[in-house]
Amino acid sequence: MGDKDSNSEKKQVIEQQIYHFDDLIIQEILTRLPIKSILRFKSVSKQWYSTLSSSEFANAHLIKSPLAYPSAPVNTLFIKSGTNYYLFSYDDDQISGNFEDNLVKLDVDRGFEKFDLELTGSCNGLVCLTPSSGKYFFLWNPATRKMHKYEPDFYVKRIDAETTIRHVICGFWYASSVDDYKFVRLLKRSLGTDDTNCIGHIFSLRENKWTRFDFDCGHDFLVTQNAMLTNERLYWPAFIPPTNSIIILSFDLVVERFDVVKLERRDNLGVMGGCLSKCDSDSPSKDDKLMHIYESPGVIMKSIGFPKGLRLGMASQMIGFTRAGKFFVTRDFEPRMLGVVDTGTKPMQYTTLLKFNEMIEIARYVPSLVSPFPFEEELSTA
Repeated sequence: MGDKDSNSEKKQVIEQQIYHFDDLIIQEILTRLPIKSILRFKSVSKQWYSTLSSSEFANAHLIKSPLAYPSAPVNTLFIKSGTNYYLFSYDDDQISGNFEDNLVKLDVDRGFEKFDLELTGSCNGLVCLTPSSGKYFFLWNPATRKMHKYEPDFYVKRIDAETTIRHVICGFWYASSVDDYKFVRLLKRSLGTDDTNCIGHIFSLRENKWTRFDFDCGHDFLVTQNAMLTNERLYWPAFIPPTNSIIILSFDLVVERFDVVKLERRDNLGVMGGCLSKCDSDSPSKDDKLMHIYESPGVIMKSIGFPKGLRLGMASQMIGFTRAGKFFVTRDFEPRMLGVVDTGTKPMQYTTLLKFNEMIEIARYVPSLVSPFPFEEELSTA
């Protein structure tokens, strides 16, 4: 009996050592590997498949990524041009050459191309695409090639059918303090109506359900740009006809509340280094643009003036910074271009990276294993 008990104890010790060794490999090695390698390792065993498919591992892998934090440098962009989708990687050390070699066209299901979609947001590896009607949305992880379409529930569909809505505002992002991805849509009645009340809906990925809220900013307004997010708040610039005065709609993803901030002029919003930024058009005469980067709303942390020679007055989007302090710029006049501005050179330099035949939308992209499916469906769809 003594030998059998001793052998049983030795077996348990060995199994525990193997378990801890596996756990050490998963937590300290696999969480630092590229996504392609992790997807291959899913076939090692059923236990590895289950572990590597879990949301816990996806979050651990994301946390270890040096590019996952809002203030981290940008080196990959998601690009939408017409019905084509791309990932573009940029290396600060690439001085010249064919930048098109860094552009990867993403394969999508042929049926997906029939949808007329807009780029609503990108965070933690998930890209949100929405039609102009806002009646549904797609979440897509290009790194894992998984996509899920989210349809409205019965009550949301009934509101859509009973309400005359022509202007829809959408936003998507992650609220870290509540560990939830949220899609927000605000339905506004047609311009010119006296009723300024808006109907809003929020979809929680964690709870896999829609909730409704009402919002009245007291003005008739028209949003002019996609949502920007910083500090768990979504921001949309808008103007109020017929005065053309400017406001910013602000939505807190945690407490789920809208606020209105007034602006002095019509400017483009952006997120630079994890901070909200605003680009003026009426800068001092020596500059054609002046960008303010805000530590918090109303508190300017840094201002950058751009020489007229860069012609950034024609820029439609600004995104960045890279590791070397450059930032990305798009221009929507023909030919449509993606370029980069080097703020570290004197004078500043603009370099064209890519040209497109159709209008382009870009967003910062961080590769991840985060699932686009509702949380409870992750394992069943892995």
